[in-house]
Amino acid sequence: MSLLFEELDCERTCNKVDDFLTNDLDRLILMAGRNLTDLRSPSLSLTPAHSNGTNHAESNIIRGLNAEAEVRAIHRTIYHLPEMSKVIMRDLYIYRMENWQVAEAIRYSHTQYNVLKHRAQLFFADSFDHWQRYMKCSPIIDLHEYKETGNIPAR
Repeated sequence: MSLLFEELDCERTCNKVDDFLTNDLDRLILMAGRNLTDLRSPSLSLTPAHSNGTNHAESNIIRGLNAEAEVRAIHRTIYHLPEMSKVIMRDLYIYRMENWQVAEAIRYSHTQYNVLKHRAQLFFADSFDHWQRYMKCSPIIDLHEYKETGNIPAR
């Protein structure tokens, strides 16, 4: 038991990371005026997202800026992971490869690949907090899920 951290529910955290990158990434990319292919480069271009200039509603501009910051945070998170984790996350969520294709590409058995994939997803959840703060994202999305302790904290 860690003195610094709550007990992490690894399975639920991995599922949350997978849901976020599978279901929300495409929408964030569209809101930021980008393409999934923009994320394939290790250095995301600093040029602003594309805009047709017709919608100047303040809430849409702010939402677009937040989406751009989230996309940049996701990109930085993936490309700053340890090498094996970076390859797995990039291949799964940016290149959209199937699990069996990624396992084959990195030359690991299905069982060992699952261990490495879960480790990569946990690393992503930990690192994503930092990169969201660095990119000044608002709100900060916490992808961690914690085990129920049943203890009431002392005040």
